[in-house]
Amino acid sequence: MTDRLRTILVSTAATAVGLGLLALVLWTTDLSEVGTYLSQVGIGVVLMIAVYMFAFVLDSWAWLMTLRSLPMRLMWIFRFWMVRMVGEAVNNATPLAGMGGEPVKAAILNRAYGIGYGDSFASIVLARTTFVIGLIPFLLVGFALLLVEPGLAEGFKWAAGTGLVGLSAGIVALFAIQRLRLTSRSGGWVARVFSRPGLQKAFKKVEAFEDRLVDFYSASPGRFAATVILSFINWGLGAVEVWIAFYLLGAPISFAEAWIIEAIVQLVRVGAFFVPLALGTQEGAFTLVVGALTGNPALGVAAAVLRRFRELVVLSAGLLMGPLIFGRTAMSPSRRDMTRSDAMSPPRGDLP
Repeated sequence: MTDRLRTILVSTAATAVGLGLLALVLWTTDLSEVGTYLSQVGIGVVLMIAVYMFAFVLDSWAWLMTLRSLPMRLMWIFRFWMVRMVGEAVNNATPLAGMGGEPVKAAILNRAYGIGYGDSFASIVLARTTFVIGLIPFLLVGFALLLVEPGLAEGFKWAAGTGLVGLSAGIVALFAIQRLRLTSRSGGWVARVFSRPGLQKAFKKVEAFEDRLVDFYSASPGRFAATVILSFINWGLGAVEVWIAFYLLGAPISFAEAWIIEAIVQLVRVGAFFVPLALGTQEGAFTLVVGALTGNPALGVAAAVLRRFRELVVLSAGLLMGPLIFGRTAMSPSRRDMTRSDAMSPPRGDLP
């Protein structure tokens, strides 16, 4: 079985699981009640979309901070925002566990802005890593709020706590693998033991890539901390979205409840990352946690529909931006825009 066929089969199976879960949620929900809630939503949904778009801006700013060769200017934040919009549209439109858009982002940075692939992919990995690190304190706050929430069963709290510990351990392990260069070290050791020159050469390239990541973590602790803080705020905006959504549905909740809901939903989404678009898993999480908090699962489904609507709007915008940004002629960042002395190590050969 080829890798391509295996990928297709895994993606198909994950999609089938998501569709099955979505069908189960819809089958067990009073859809007429869902429709009643959604009928109350008016133009206010634009506010939800605006919050989501602002979250993209913060994420783009954090991503830009990982490339020290570029200035912190609004124009560059806007450029990275456009690239991220296109990349995330591809991520959501392809069944590749949310990773299909990453090569697209790197290709756009190289084609449109003259940023080398080494720096592009390193910045993407750094942005992804700091983004999930920012999720840990967000979930911790959510778990603290969940513990003091009187309406939730102890079993629900234990399940959420177990998920939080497992996810946090995975994120810490991901950071440790990068920070300690464990991939190149372990792979290089295996290649030397079994005398595989070709494999040694391959892991030398992995080591060079890891050097870029470690250089950022060790040489730019301020930027590293700032990207994590921006990521935490980004996750918090998700709770703001949820709070707005329930207000629009005519069933206002407290901001603490909105934070709990968003924390559980994101915990499930990240845990089920292999399901394209979090299909079914997101709806199931909304139904479960909202049902536990309010006793009304249909309200959770209605909130999930609003979440899907704003995703569809932003996805469509990103897909429309794709041809425009790919149509740009290649350009190199100007000397005025570059800060070579503070470039991502090693900068030579990456940014002409």
